[in-house]
Amino acid sequence: MEANFDTNCYFNVLPEECVATVFSLTCPLDACRSSLVSSSFRSAMDSDIIWDKFLPSDWPEIVSKSVSPLAFSSKKELFALLCHPFLIDAGKISFKLEKSSGKKSYILSARALSITWSSNPIYWSWVSMQESRFSEVAVLRTSNWLEIEGKIKTKMLSQNTMYGAYLIMKISDRAYGLDSEAAEISIEIGGRQASKGKAYLGSKQKSDSSVLVDGMEMMVTSKLIDKGGENEQIPCEKEDGWVEIELGKFFNGVRDDDEVKMSLKEVKGYQLKGGIIVEGMEVRPKH
Repeated sequence: MEANFDTNCYFNVLPEECVATVFSLTCPLDACRSSLVSSSFRSAMDSDIIWDKFLPSDWPEIVSKSVSPLAFSSKKELFALLCHPFLIDAGKISFKLEKSSGKKSYILSARALSITWSSNPIYWSWVSMQESRFSEVAVLRTSNWLEIEGKIKTKMLSQNTMYGAYLIMKISDRAYGLDSEAAEISIEIGGRQASKGKAYLGSKQKSDSSVLVDGMEMMVTSKLIDKGGENEQIPCEKEDGWVEIELGKFFNGVRDDDEVKMSLKEVKGYQLKGGIIVEGMEVRPKH
């Protein structure tokens, strides 16, 4: 005759420290799911043993860079705080943890990027936008040379993780010249190319429009281009109203402190373009 075992009874007699240690070997999502099994599991989920493992090892440094103080009384509370974006490095970078995995992600503001001629008000202007998480965004007024580059150190990212890099921007209603030539996108790690491709910044409709440049009215033509092919990116709208273009992906292993260089460049068309609003570049885990 088979005995009728109450599985929950066995779970409940396990020492809480033992349960917490086992959970710490999983990921935040799996640990939270497992906490539904029994009351002892739910109790163990409050243990700092678990959440200390889920937190990045450099969390004290990250917290110390926060623009606004972060108040917490446990590692679980701290993890929850870090899963919501907050500004660090004098407001030039946004940081957050991915809730399901605890992986790190960053958004470099436009001010943290290298944008060619961005200090010249003829070509670029810096304005504040209520929709932006940063105090300033960069607006392309007019230029025939578009080059945007962001850099981040591999040690700032989570190890053994596939990452995607994205340019976050808006395209104004009066944008022009964006389809004259595909932009080149690339990612380098430690001077070695990790990915490259092309991106189209605007729509695929051909149109003629007039723009005012230094007091002179000029006609600008956008060509019809077949977009979205292999290794070709187009803007995708985000939930927050901004759009993003994927610049590429890379795997961050356990390498030394290499530099990741992410770039978008359109310097071959020699056609005036304008109307791009750059908020920054995001580096986040890619699934």
